[in-house]
Amino acid sequence: MVAVFALIGLIGGILVGLFNPSGVQRPDQNVSDRTSGAPSSTVAALPDNFFTVILASIGTSEGRSAAEARADAYRNSGVKNVGVLDSSGYNSLAADYWVVYSGVFSTWQEALDHRDQLRGTHPDLANCYAKQVTDRS
Repeated sequence: MVAVFALIGLIGGILVGLFNPSGVQRPDQNVSDRTSGAPSSTVAALPDNFFTVILASIGTSEGRSAAEARADAYRNSGVKNVGVLDSSGYNSLAADYWVVYSGVFSTWQEALDHRDQLRGTHPDLANCYAKQVTDRS
């Protein structure tokens, strides 16, 4: 039953991401970037300009814990380099979303390759997409 609810939440998050592609957090804010089920670590900063793969976007009104739960579900399914970011710090992303992402890349092609790999190995991520993230400052 828990798996059914997790799947429903996953699909809902993907749909939200499709209709409101949002993004990532300012480098001066704490960013969760967990690659396993272990307690989250904090990344000091992200580049001002990078590419990533957006897995889900969750409204900030739902709370960071909802985004972290979604990220944990992806990690538990084998997705690597999953993180949760606040979209409000980047001009290329809609504000007021927690974004679940995978990977930080220096080229668009790397992000596209990662997206394709995720889609090929994780059918539930058929709607994930590559995104360029640029800082507002």
